[in-house]
Amino acid sequence: MFDWGNWVIQTVIAAFFISGFVVFSNQGLAALENKRKQLGFLTNFREPVVATSFIFAMAGFCELAQYWNPSNEAAYLNWALYILFMPLLRNVVRPVEYSIRCLGILVFWIANNNVRNPLFYLSLVFIAVILGFIYRWRREINRSWLIRMEVVLWIALDFWLQQTQMTVISVAMSVVMFLLVNIFTMFYWSSERITELERHQLEQRVNRDELTRVGSFFAFKSDSLTKIGIARSEDAPLTLLMFDIDYFKAVNDTYGHMAGNHILAKTAMLIATELKQYPQLQPSFYRTGGEEFNIIFMADAADTLFAAKAIQKRIRQHQFHFENQTITVTLSMGVTALTRDDMSFEDVYERADQNLYLSKQGGRDQITVEGQSIA
Repeated sequence: MFDWGNWVIQTVIAAFFISGFVVFSNQGLAALENKRKQLGFLTNFREPVVATSFIFAMAGFCELAQYWNPSNEAAYLNWALYILFMPLLRNVVRPVEYSIRCLGILVFWIANNNVRNPLFYLSLVFIAVILGFIYRWRREINRSWLIRMEVVLWIALDFWLQQTQMTVISVAMSVVMFLLVNIFTMFYWSSERITELERHQLEQRVNRDELTRVGSFFAFKSDSLTKIGIARSEDAPLTLLMFDIDYFKAVNDTYGHMAGNHILAKTAMLIATELKQYPQLQPSFYRTGGEEFNIIFMADAADTLFAAKAIQKRIRQHQFHFENQTITVTLSMGVTALTRDDMSFEDVYERADQNLYLSKQGGRDQITVEGQSIA
């Protein structure tokens, strides 16, 4: 006779266990992402390795649990099914990572099904189709709860119909348990995603200058601490390029503030486009106030001068058009590199500001590097 009370208890426990898994994995991935930003692009591989290892470890725990406590086998196997399949719906899962997780699912499938049953191989074909569908259409699956629940149902049917040692009612209720757990966590995960989206939008507003669409002063202050930390720990170069638009007040007074805003936005766009030509310099571009901008390069000052000269030339030669008016502007620049004597990023910033001042004093439309004018 089917134990309905035990089934209800297992279902409730499974729902809360999986919710904890979702929270823990999301927080862990967020922590890894923050760490990656602090340590640089060379650590990109760590996130998928840690995430996949965590998923396999949790699935292994479920396998051991159902071996030690076979009376709750259905709950443990449903936990493992969720842990192995549902994280595949994350849009950031890379192809290699996805393939490795699929191999983990194959091992799980072999370990928990009768490989002598001819239907087992049919189930493998079917699960391969499901995995291919998830990989190709996961964005659409995430957007539609109906499609997601259909995928969940097919996963459950494909797995539980292979459990020929169980009664029909036990198989049916195992499928229902998996569906209920997914319904519960789907709404919970949706709430988490909404919160994460709101947090991301707030970060975008804080870290992005609304007019020019480049980094804000807040992002500049935050990133400067991170980047100088990387430069110090890895004994790597760092160069700061500070510049502003010459006679910008005269532009506002002559053509109006709308024209000034147009020039600021267009200048930022042109420079952002130019910086794409120098990925090896790892530039980070910010508007730090009024017509002042800063670019942090993870490179030597000498290597950044090609980019500085190209930026200056591009703006000098560009004709800005606003309300039938043609306007030309130039840039004054100050460049300095991090030294061993610098106590903080403020020392670098003050030196760049002093070099910018020398460019203006020397007649503007110039680049000053460590007190020496080069253009």
